[in-house]
Amino acid sequence: MLRKLSNKQVIIVAILVAIALNALSFCFAYPEISKPQSATSARDFSAYYTGAYRLIHNPTKIYFDGTQPGDYQILPQPQTFKYTPSFIVLFAPFLSMDYLTALNVFDFVQLALIPVLALFAYKLVKDKNYILGATAAFIILIQPLPTPSINVPRAPLINLGLFSVNSQSFAPSYYCGYLFVNAHILQTVLLVGALYLGFVKKPWLSALLFSFGLLDPRAAIVALPLLLWYNRQEIRKFIIAATAFILATNLPFFLYYGIGSTFLRTEMNSNIISQSYAYDWIPIYGVVALTMVEIITVVLKKRKSALVYPRAALIQTM
Repeated sequence: MLRKLSNKQVIIVAILVAIALNALSFCFAYPEISKPQSATSARDFSAYYTGAYRLIHNPTKIYFDGTQPGDYQILPQPQTFKYTPSFIVLFAPFLSMDYLTALNVFDFVQLALIPVLALFAYKLVKDKNYILGATAAFIILIQPLPTPSINVPRAPLINLGLFSVNSQSFAPSYYCGYLFVNAHILQTVLLVGALYLGFVKKPWLSALLFSFGLLDPRAAIVALPLLLWYNRQEIRKFIIAATAFILATNLPFFLYYGIGSTFLRTEMNSNIISQSYAYDWIPIYGVVALTMVEIITVVLKKRKSALVYPRAALIQTM
């Protein structure tokens, strides 16, 4: 079957299968999202909604735990906002909706972005080795690899007749991302999009997506080497643009009720970096997969050139 397909068609088939499995994971997770995440806390989205709400109504308490006076009521209580101040800007539009509506809309927005993520992935790997490209695309869209994670939920079993399958078996990290309504799916789109825009030599747009993709610095740091590589021909423009966008989207928060300073103190005094959830690995594994494909491609090209050019030189001397 694979021999009858072109290399690009093999990658496209892998991507379509991955999108279908991703959507299947969403279908199993979505019915649960309107319920509290636990007896003591709401879904992860509650942190983003509360952070945006406090930015307007109680800016000194954005990074405080639990319910604060004057908060929008979210039961049992909202999660703690622990991301960069600039990330709040992305969620300000959701305040035009009530919490449950915004929760549902955001989960559907992330699902709707999967074809966009697939397009970015395809553009980055379509001219690479088709096996490597298909594998990388599959990892980006499914993330089937094991994760050293905590707080992995129990998922219902799917009865397939002769046997049953855990509903998160298809895409466990994405299942958790949809179930908890967590923004690491969005971060994956932003970081892979930044890589693609660097690849097609659009350093300013690449820097813009990267600046908003900093919500979890761990994944952004992993993406940075490949991002610099793709932007190498316009590296000065990229660095200037990234610096400008990061300062423009974060510096004002240091001047507005000291939100930026509170964020830095919170990060320094917490154990957030040591925590690991299944959805955290969606952008990390995706970027690592693309990085490995690029490294192997470059190495193989250099080896091929080393074999071709000596022969050409030998022929000229004869």
